Amino acid sequence: MLNTAEFVKQLIRFFYSFSPYFWLDSYYKRRESEFVAESDAWQKIRDKRLFLSEFYIVGWLGLSVVVTVATVLFPSIHWPQWIMLLMMVRIFGIVNKELGVILFGICKITEGSMVSATGRVIVLAMVNFLTAMFLFAGLYQMNGVFNDAPDYLQNAWPVAGLVHSLNVQFTMSGAFTPDNLFTWWLTTAQGMFCFVFGTIVISLFVSLLNVKPLRA
Repeated sequence: MLNTAEFVKQLIRFFYSFSPYFWLDSYYKRRESEFVAESDAWQKIRDKRLFLSEFYIVGWLGLSVVVTVATVLFPSIHWPQWIMLLMMVRIFGIVNKELGVILFGICKITEGSMVSATGRVIVLAMVNFLTAMFLFAGLYQMNGVFNDAPDYLQNAWPVAGLVHSLNVQFTMSGAFTPDNLFTWWLTTAQGMFCFVFGTIVISLFVSLLNVKPLRA
């Protein structure tokens, strides 16, 4: 009998296993299991795992901002395709990991619960959201073409790709009309990302609510 949920769960685990963070965290997870839970030695390793998780997520945000700024300051640079591919893989990895956390309680340090809705999780989810926005912006800046972007966003300050990414990320509507297949595909992919990620974040916020009936 086909178990669709289990198939999706294993598929998410499979893609997650390609992340370098997965292997680093797995190493510390094995070390953590060597100690008694909640002991001082166990807690030190758990704290290290939490730090590495945040460092990896925030580090990607910083890297995405640096790349986007570089495309603005040096618009004539011909960026290699492997860099663009790496950026696309990271965007997919963000969605894959967040889906694993929300749907199955996997791809995170404290696995087990369906939703781990804490302030830390919300903040890191929003960091991932901003990271994806800058990664999309960098991709637009590197290889995007628009047929109605004004001159002041393409000549003096070539930020048409950044403006387009901001618009899609927060309104799910492009600022400009794509003028080639790659830009159209990327805009559609960003819209899909925002829809899926928006659903994830709404689920996290709802799970944080403590709804109680009013007293009569």
